[in-house]
Amino acid sequence: MDQDRKTYRLVRLLTGGVTPVVLAAALLVFARLHDVAWEPGAQAAGICRELIAGTTEGRQALFGSCWVAPLPVLFYLPFAWLLPEPAAGWAAFFAAWLFVFWAVREAVKATGHSGWRIALAQAAIAGMMAVSRQPQALQTATALTAGLMLLAAAAVADWAAYRRLRDVVTAGASGAFLMLCGFPVFGPAGLAVALLPLAACGVRETRVRFQAWLLLGGLPLVYTVGVLLLLNRLILGDAFFFLRSLGYLVPHPGLFLAAVFAPGLLLVPALVVTWVCDARGVKPGAGPVAASALLVSFAVALIASAQVLDVFSVGWHTVTLHVCALVVLLIALTRLRQPMVRLALSLMLFVWLSATWLGGKERAAAPAARDEIGTAVEAYVNARTPYGRVFVLGYAGLDLLRGYAGERLVPNMDLHIGSLRRAYKGQNLYVLVPRPVGPVRAESVFWKHPDIYELGGDRLLFAEAFGAWHLFEVVSAPTQEQLDEWKKAR
Repeated sequence: MDQDRKTYRLVRLLTGGVTPVVLAAALLVFARLHDVAWEPGAQAAGICRELIAGTTEGRQALFGSCWVAPLPVLFYLPFAWLLPEPAAGWAAFFAAWLFVFWAVREAVKATGHSGWRIALAQAAIAGMMAVSRQPQALQTATALTAGLMLLAAAAVADWAAYRRLRDVVTAGASGAFLMLCGFPVFGPAGLAVALLPLAACGVRETRVRFQAWLLLGGLPLVYTVGVLLLLNRLILGDAFFFLRSLGYLVPHPGLFLAAVFAPGLLLVPALVVTWVCDARGVKPGAGPVAASALLVSFAVALIASAQVLDVFSVGWHTVTLHVCALVVLLIALTRLRQPMVRLALSLMLFVWLSATWLGGKERAAAPAARDEIGTAVEAYVNARTPYGRVFVLGYAGLDLLRGYAGERLVPNMDLHIGSLRRAYKGQNLYVLVPRPVGPVRAESVFWKHPDIYELGGDRLLFAEAFGAWHLFEVVSAPTQEQLDEWKKAR
C-alpha cells in the first residue's frame, strides 16, 4: 500500500508538475528565439491597458465583439496588472500552457494509463506547437481554447464510456468557458454540451434522466450566454451588439448560423456506436470503443467547423480550431491500448504529420510600427492645431495605443460623431481608421459605416494616410456653445 501511494505521488509530481513546467518553459523560450516579433497576446494586452485604467472603452472592448474572446483577456488581466510588458505576456503564455498540459493529464489519467503515457502526450503536444510554424498557434488564447476543448471532448467521451457524474460537470463547465473564447468555438461548445444527454440514450436507465443530464450540462452554458447578453445590454445598449458584425460579414447570416452547427451531423455515427455498445454492455457505460469514436468524431467536427468559416470568408481563427482538433486526436491516440514503444513511434509520426497540416499556411507578418504611427499622427495634428484630439477606432486602435503615453490620441470603440462633438467642445477632432482587412472587418465602425475607410462619412474629411491607417478630420459648423466659448476667450 505504501509503495502504491509513493508511486502515485511520483506520477502526480511528474505529470502534474515537472513535465508541464519544463515543457511550458521550453515553448516560451522557443517562441522568443524563433521569432523576435512574437507577441503572446497583443490584442489582450491593449484591452487590459484600458481595463486597468478603468475606461469605458476597456469595458466595451471586453464584451463588444464575438470575434474577440473575453476569457483570454480576463486571464491576461492579472498578469498585466502585476507585471510590465512584455513580462506580463510571457507569464500569461507560460500559465496558459501549464493549463493545457494539466488538461492532457486529466484526459489521459481518467482511463487508467501510466504516467509515462501522459508525459509522452504532453511532450508530443509541445513538439506539435514547435513544428507548426504558426504564429497563431503560439498564442495565449489558442492555448486556453485548446485546453478547454480537450477537457470538454474528453469529459464527453468519459461520460459515454463510464457514466461518471463528474464528467457531466466537467463537460458543462468547459463548454460554458468555451463560449467566452470567441465565435469560432460557439458551435463546438454547443455540440459538446448537447452530446451529454444524447450519449446517455443507449439504455433505459439513463435515457429516462435525459432532462437531468441536459439541465446539469447545459445550465452553465445558458448562464454564460445570458451574462454576455446582459453585459452587452448594460455596457453597449444592445444585448446582441457583439453579434451584429455577422450581418455585415456574411451575405446570408441565417444560412451561416445553420452551417456553424451542421458539423454536429458528423457525430451521429459515433452516437450510434455509443448506443449499441451501451445496450450490449453489462457495466454502466459504453466502454473505451465508444469513447474513442466520440473523440475522433469530435475532432473531425472541429475541422469541419474551421472549413465552414473558410467557406464564408471569416476564417481568421481556423488555426485555433485545427490545433484543437489535432490535440483531441492526439489524446484519442494516446488512450488506445498499445505498447509504449509503438505509442512513442505513433506520437512522433503524428507530430510530423501535424507539421504538414499546419506548417506553411500562415507566415508571421511584420507587426505595425505602433510607436512610429502614433508619433506621426500626433505630429501631424500638433502642426495644425494645439487643440486637436484623435480618436483611434476599434480593437486595432487599442493595440496601436498599447505603448502610447500622450493625451492627443484616445481609443474609441463605438463611433458617434455627434456625441464626440458635444463631449469635446472647442476642440479640433480627428478620427483614425484602420484598414478593413481580416478580423478588422468585424469592427463596429465598418458594419455601421461600411465605406468609411475609402470615402469617409458624414462630417469626415480625409486628412492623411499613415501606413494602413487613414486620418479623417471632423468638419462642421461651430455650435452655439463653441461660439460663446470663443467669445469669452477673447
